[in-house]
Amino acid sequence: MRRLLFVGGTSDPGGLHIHTADVAQAAAALGHSVAIVSGEVDLFSNLFPRDRIPFAVDERLSWSRLRRRRLKHLAIRTVAWLSILSRYRGYDLVLCRGAFAETPAVELLMARALGRNIYTIEHSQWLNEWPFKASKRRYGSIMNACVRRVVAVSGEIADAAIAEFGVSAGKIRICFNWPDPMFLPADTERRRQARSRLGVGADATVIGFVGRHGPEKRVEVLMEAFHRHIRPRYPGAVLVVAGDGWYRRKLERQAALCGVEADIRFVGWRADPREIFDALDVFVLPSLMEGFPLALMEAMASGVACLAHPMSSTRALIEDGRSGVVADLSTVDLLGEALGRMLAAGRRCWWQMGDAAASTIQRAFSRETRLRAVLEALDIDPGAALPSPYGRMLEYHR
Repeated sequence: MRRLLFVGGTSDPGGLHIHTADVAQAAAALGHSVAIVSGEVDLFSNLFPRDRIPFAVDERLSWSRLRRRRLKHLAIRTVAWLSILSRYRGYDLVLCRGAFAETPAVELLMARALGRNIYTIEHSQWLNEWPFKASKRRYGSIMNACVRRVVAVSGEIADAAIAEFGVSAGKIRICFNWPDPMFLPADTERRRQARSRLGVGADATVIGFVGRHGPEKRVEVLMEAFHRHIRPRYPGAVLVVAGDGWYRRKLERQAALCGVEADIRFVGWRADPREIFDALDVFVLPSLMEGFPLALMEAMASGVACLAHPMSSTRALIEDGRSGVVADLSTVDLLGEALGRMLAAGRRCWWQMGDAAASTIQRAFSRETRLRAVLEALDIDPGAALPSPYGRMLEYHR
């Protein structure tokens, strides 16, 4: 049996936490010694068994702090990293990264010098200004020397790793995300109860977004499209915005300025997100770039018709016109027009798309298939039958 230290976490809750927790708890259930260290606040909540998997927060490893105070914090972080390697002596490392290459190169070199096997799980491309002295290509050469395998959750991430950083294609495995098996299409009674809890009528047209609130998610674009294009044509329409993050207050102010605050429900994080998906007619993912969007997969698994912008992940998930709609959502007007066309198709069309979406997830993106691929990429034998998912709810901090 192996010893595995998962290192990762972001300052806002999201798919990285869910993915990391499921992989870690599966490895622990298979008999490996597993621990998790996060450099941010504890947003893993009840996502894995704390009695089986030791968990620690070391804010000296915070990526958000490193971005704000680069040189000063890099020295602090390097000392912290050395103490982590000393504390978890003999552990292989699984770096679960919210952005490709966010681990300073010196940390990779230190871990490799101590004989550690290093794996990375990449959830997003590098999108910001490059903060390190070494060039991207130099960083990629260090990854080639130090990292045993790179797990990319989408083809776009893998392509960028090769083209921008020069990471060897032979080191990369593309392993798509998966939704928790608890997400299933709602029956009539579940749908009625979900709408009742939200204070939404049975006949209302309910559009929704679920996810972390930040500028890259472009929820403000969805809200403006709802204000300009949807409310005038569908006076009874409701937009449900679930999730949280530092951007939420700005979104609430925007809703008030547009005069649509009564028709936009900010519901925060829910202990059970199924009660949101069960109430929706249409789910919209307004972002223009994603890794492999977990909320979209959860909506599809829940039998909800979905609208998303074209990218490798959404094209892999949605067959346009059959299991959802993939359309250019790059501006307010384009998003509003695409959503308007989708709503005009009517409920029967939404239901047919939702049924096809749920079938797609069950057939091609099941936990059994996708988690198995990740474990194998980490050189973990998943056995004949995978461990069951941990019985958790997404009780994120509001």
